[in-house]
Amino acid sequence: MEIAQVDIAYLYDNFLAEAEALLEQWRGRPIESDIGDPSRLIEAMGDLCAVLRRVEEQGPGGGEEAPPAAEIDALGNFGLQLLSDLSDLSLQLGLHDRARRLENLCLPLAAWISSQGGEIQQLAPVVNTLAWYANNTRQPQQMAALYRLADQVFEAVSPHLQQAAGDNPMHPWRLLIINRAIVATRTLQPDIMEPAFASVVELLPEDAPRFFEEGMQQMDIIGYPDPVREVMSRYHALFDRQRTLH
Repeated sequence: MEIAQVDIAYLYDNFLAEAEALLEQWRGRPIESDIGDPSRLIEAMGDLCAVLRRVEEQGPGGGEEAPPAAEIDALGNFGLQLLSDLSDLSLQLGLHDRARRLENLCLPLAAWISSQGGEIQQLAPVVNTLAWYANNTRQPQQMAALYRLADQVFEAVSPHLQQAAGDNPMHPWRLLIINRAIVATRTLQPDIMEPAFASVVELLPEDAPRFFEEGMQQMDIIGYPDPVREVMSRYHALFDRQRTLH
């Protein structure tokens, strides 16, 4: 399975193929939806991608004409919302595979926002996509590519969104931390696992014991290599000692 490229031209080409097919289906049997006529959303995405390509050519901080960070935030998150809306409309039409492919484009777009120094505010579809890739990717090398995207997203999530997570276990920020650590484990690379696991301990201390307990169970079920097992065992033992002391 190919992990999506962080490139606006690539993203738009893939978007257009899905969007045109969606539009054809909708015109054949239009439905009532809060989203309305998808043609206006598709047109908006085309205009947006043209702007994002110009930003991409300039690069982060690329001269006096480069847009400020707030504009990058607004443009990128608008794109995430458009993709999410069109994915939802596809689901309403019963086009489940098309809905998945449209939402999957949220991950490279979110990583692009990060690469341009922006903040990600529309996180839910991005985390959904990361989880889907994690469950449908098999090769450690592909997992490493997926982890790089997850890490870019992790570094760019809006602080306001992080603060809003509270103790809600299903909040996208908390799910991102867990899914990033799962992907890190599946890379089979201890140097990737270490920072991901440290983030679980630091940011989700209440969830960490369960995460590492379940991780140890997976070590036995799947038969991970010894270096991977050593990292997981070390973090698991940390919380085992805490339970013993209490």
